[in-house]
Amino acid sequence: MITLPRTACLLVVLLVSGCGWMNDDKGFFVNRDDDYIDMEERPSLVVPSDLQSSKVADPYPVPRVPRQLNPEYYPYKPPRPDAIFASDNRDEVRIQRLADRAWLVVPEDPTTVWPKVKQFLAENGISVASEMAEYGRLDTEWLDTSEETYRDIIRTVIREAKQQDGFLEGRDRLLIRVEPGLRESTSEVYVRHENDALGLPSVGVVDLDSIRSLIPSVEIESLSEIGAYIAAKVSEQTISMVASDNEGQVKSAVARNAEGVPVLELRLDRERAWATVGQALTRAEVEVEDQDQVEGVYHVRIPEEVLTGEEKGWFSGILNRGKGGYDLQLHLTEAGSRLYHVSVTDGEASPVDREFGQEVLTMLREYSS
Repeated sequence: MITLPRTACLLVVLLVSGCGWMNDDKGFFVNRDDDYIDMEERPSLVVPSDLQSSKVADPYPVPRVPRQLNPEYYPYKPPRPDAIFASDNRDEVRIQRLADRAWLVVPEDPTTVWPKVKQFLAENGISVASEMAEYGRLDTEWLDTSEETYRDIIRTVIREAKQQDGFLEGRDRLLIRVEPGLRESTSEVYVRHENDALGLPSVGVVDLDSIRSLIPSVEIESLSEIGAYIAAKVSEQTISMVASDNEGQVKSAVARNAEGVPVLELRLDRERAWATVGQALTRAEVEVEDQDQVEGVYHVRIPEEVLTGEEKGWFSGILNRGKGGYDLQLHLTEAGSRLYHVSVTDGEASPVDREFGQEVLTMLREYSS
């Protein structure tokens, strides 16, 4: 029988039982592999009221970047960055329409769009009567458009629209809102037209979604002129630190629900959420085989070449109903007030691999507008 010295036995015990101790968060050798999970953004610098905040403003603010998705699901293997999908018109300034609604989509952050809208108004001699950066709101002064000739675009647009409508009475103003778009570093600009002779003007920070322009063509033409101004890059790229406090949220995000299943969050009303998914599928050249708007289900076939990245493993291989494609269902469900979730199942409504589902939802978000 072989016996080990007492010291050797003690060393063996320490080596066996101490491996975890030497490689945890409290031992001699601290393991910092998952420290990133608990990292939090520090609060912004607070300038005392008796000091000038402009003296300490950051001249080179760091742009917002997409947050890393649910790192707690990958404690020892941080997820790869989301794939970037191409879209022919993702970098265009354009007017988006849905039924009788219209808005301007700008591929820039609200912090740069906000000062450009203000500059557009200033160059047209339009004073801002009310400016609320935290709401992304600009309300113009009341404008007299009774004169025959104007040098600025806005008054000309309003007068021509009123002439076509057969009504030249009253004063007019524009209510403008700049808010984050569906994708990161995009903005949406909304305009409403009011006339004090056609109806009672709104009071306070009214939700622009709750009102309609009294003369719709004024809204459309104003959006067109603002969009043309931004697209022409007349004003230099500037960043508004005031607009960075805009309380609006990005309207879409890939997240996880309470069960850890990937979902695409859409902070929209149901009509626009449904239309957004359908439009994203069209832009991605995904075939919609069937759809049920009442139940909120799209039956789609996604070509393999639409999705990028490495092979998706054995589970996604099971989903392949035919060569080069995946038969899937996209489910739109209500998750709160003006909040809808899009989730992915296979063609039989069974769960799919979570990483694969996340990739599909990321693709949808990148093609959304």
